[in-house]
Amino acid sequence: MIRWNNKNYKEVEKETILKTDFWPHRIYWVKILLGLLSLICIVKIVYLQTLKHPYYYKKAKERSVVNYILKAPRGQIYTADGVVVATSKAVFQLYLDIEIIKNREEELLYKLSKILREDFSVLKERYYLAKKSSLARVLLRRNLSWDEVAKLMVRLYYLPGVSIEVETERYYPYGEAYFHLLGYISKVTQEEYETLKDKGYSMEDYIGRGGLEWLFEKELKGKNGVIEIERDAFGRLGKVIGRSEPQAGNDLILSVRHDLQMFIYELVKEKRAGIIALSPESGEVLALVSTPSIDPNKFIEGFSKEEWEKVNLDPKKPFLNRVFQAYPPGSTYKVITALAGLKSGIIKDLNTSAYCPGYFPFGTRVFRCWEKRGHGGVNLLKAMAVSCDIFFYWISSKVEVNLLAEISREFGLGKPSGLGYPNEKAGLIPDRAWKKRVYQQEWYPGETVVLGIGQGYISTTPIQLAKVYMAIANGGLIYKPYIVKKIKKLDGTEVEFSPILEKKVEVDLTHLEWIREGLVKVVKEGTGKAAFVPEIFVAGKTGTAQVVSLAKKTKNLEHHAWFISYAGKEKPEIVSAILVEHGGSGGAVAAPLAGLIYRKFYNLFIPLPTLKEQETIEEIPLEEIYNETLYNHGER
Repeated sequence: MIRWNNKNYKEVEKETILKTDFWPHRIYWVKILLGLLSLICIVKIVYLQTLKHPYYYKKAKERSVVNYILKAPRGQIYTADGVVVATSKAVFQLYLDIEIIKNREEELLYKLSKILREDFSVLKERYYLAKKSSLARVLLRRNLSWDEVAKLMVRLYYLPGVSIEVETERYYPYGEAYFHLLGYISKVTQEEYETLKDKGYSMEDYIGRGGLEWLFEKELKGKNGVIEIERDAFGRLGKVIGRSEPQAGNDLILSVRHDLQMFIYELVKEKRAGIIALSPESGEVLALVSTPSIDPNKFIEGFSKEEWEKVNLDPKKPFLNRVFQAYPPGSTYKVITALAGLKSGIIKDLNTSAYCPGYFPFGTRVFRCWEKRGHGGVNLLKAMAVSCDIFFYWISSKVEVNLLAEISREFGLGKPSGLGYPNEKAGLIPDRAWKKRVYQQEWYPGETVVLGIGQGYISTTPIQLAKVYMAIANGGLIYKPYIVKKIKKLDGTEVEFSPILEKKVEVDLTHLEWIREGLVKVVKEGTGKAAFVPEIFVAGKTGTAQVVSLAKKTKNLEHHAWFISYAGKEKPEIVSAILVEHGGSGGAVAAPLAGLIYRKFYNLFIPLPTLKEQETIEEIPLEEIYNETLYNHGER
């Protein structure tokens, strides 16, 4: 009875448990858990296969595929007369793949040093320096000879990680003569690459630095191609699986005349000079030369340590584009002073004159003319011709400095020229507000007297003065200078640039005509006789700008020589601004250069006339113009 009862109890208990929701409840939650895990797996698979597919595909390709950049040739640059001044040439380049040669770099470099017959330590140093700024491969040697290529090609099987590529390389046929006009290119830096990689640049690319190479980088650059090559687990290269061809950049057609550019460069290559020639009818740049210069090809070939130090430490500063640097304008500024005298009524007509005894007392100061004996009675035309300082002291002692500043700015002084070159100086046109702001001082009348002959605080660039004389030559029109006439694109289309009239100067045309008469006299019978050219008319103004005091003056620190002028047959056709830094007298140094330039421009190969009178006509430096013990402003 008891056993039956126990058995009956267990059976009842089991039956009771099975009849409850214990297992169904647990199975339900297990199903939910399995469903959630399955959903997570599905979402993860979808995420990896769709959203993250490009990322992992790229990572896989990086391990299994090598991408070699095919550098696009930069666009060519032509002068107006059809001469190629920047082009590309085919070269053999030796590259090392950093990933493939890892852990056996020195072994491979040693083999290469034997094949190329180059010092192992030099090759090693070059590799590790280049590796610092490279991500995938290193350019070990550029411009290999045919003999070197042959030796390497027959041994490539034993040189894993070594490749020889045929690439295009920038080439400047005329080197230094075009350095400051064209600029140069150099390799993209690591920092630049981070900002440029999304614009199609690679670490192996070159980018424009200065000049037109910088200004028109987007047009000249082109679009790189790429070769995709399989790579196995051991780093060995296999078949090519993809290739896109590079697209060359667009070509530029310049307004520059090659024969004139080369002629000017040869004239001044041993001097420190800045020369620009413009068309007064359009603003086209006909020539732009700054010397000394640098061969732009060296930035591609590479400088040795000694060469780089020599260029950087050269006291003549070959990197400096003197066409865009600011200097005291000296007597070339007297045209502005004359216009201020005419506008204010101080000069009523060509009969208005002043007496020049050789000195000009003003307050406690005595300002002297370059001609110690004086010029006697002078009117505007004679004062311009002989560059009489007393006449312009007299005008500037009577005009307000702000009027000089207003006319200066009206003619474009005190601001960049508009050509767009990097590092162009704006120059300085001082006035009362400027001195109060900078020096917290009032403007002194004696400072206006000095300003009237282009000395003191004032500074201008050669290209700015060329624009001033452009407006004088053509009747008050100032055109924006431009140097690229046309962009030729790969599809055959062309983009042409037209003259842009920057402004029309508000000036009395009669006054301009009188100024022009004076400038013609400068060349016919005055300080600019050395610029005279038969068969054409030349009009201009000499200038000798003080840069040091008489006590500090040495052979290497002469004053700056200026000559700003224009020339033509029936009307002005060329304007030029010539600055010879530390050259001495404008009449003796800069004016003869203008005469030769105009002879070249018009193909008039006529010998220069003898200049027996030059010694008595040229201008005298500023320290002899006024009493230094009373007013020594020129050293500022």
